[in-house]
Amino acid sequence: MRKVLFTLSLLLTIQWGLHAQKTVQGTVVYDYTVSGDGAEMMASMLPERMTVIYGKNAMLTSMEGGMMASMMGKIIVNKGESYVVRDDDKTIFLMSDEDLANSEQPEVKDLEKIEGESREILGYTCEAYRMKMIQNGQEMNQVVWATRALKAPVIDGAAAAGMNQRMAGLKDLDAFPMEVEIELAAMPIKMVLSVSELKMEKPDPGVFAKPKGYEQKPFSEMMKAIRN
Repeated sequence: MRKVLFTLSLLLTIQWGLHAQKTVQGTVVYDYTVSGDGAEMMASMLPERMTVIYGKNAMLTSMEGGMMASMMGKIIVNKGESYVVRDDDKTIFLMSDEDLANSEQPEVKDLEKIEGESREILGYTCEAYRMKMIQNGQEMNQVVWATRALKAPVIDGAAAAGMNQRMAGLKDLDAFPMEVEIELAAMPIKMVLSVSELKMEKPDPGVFAKPKGYEQKPFSEMMKAIRN
């Protein structure tokens, strides 16, 4: 269960590297909601919200609340280098090309636009897309509400490249996701991530830096602990 939740959460943190119009430099906050059988237990594990901070050539993703927040730490891509920062144990886990090569990439089974469907989210017109993905044997059906008015910045780094590869089914949408509805075939639940806040204010570059005095370890050690 922990591995499934970690994989799901990692997918959600990397889903936003799409291409559209105005480049986002600032902070995007997504709120989580869970419904269905077992939703209360699942909600206790999943975070309450996810924050993505975009710089010119950097990105930081962090979560608040739930078991997954403490497991994930802060995922940072900065000037070609990628790492996870966990403040609780003052550790930096460095991600490498090998780490990404050894991770299982999702298979996109279906991707289609839902014609005639649109809605406004925070003042942005969003269109709907339906997608089915399979990763680690888990089937996920998603409906993505995305706006063509925005795009995420192009970020250098092995992890960033791997993130785009993972979301190969979405990178051609030419749109930025404002809401994602996810159903797991193996679980009778539905999870929704919705943008609740979007600030187009350039962040301080210091938020992407490695904290001083933290121990550095390979990312594989973090994944080994999660699998056990």
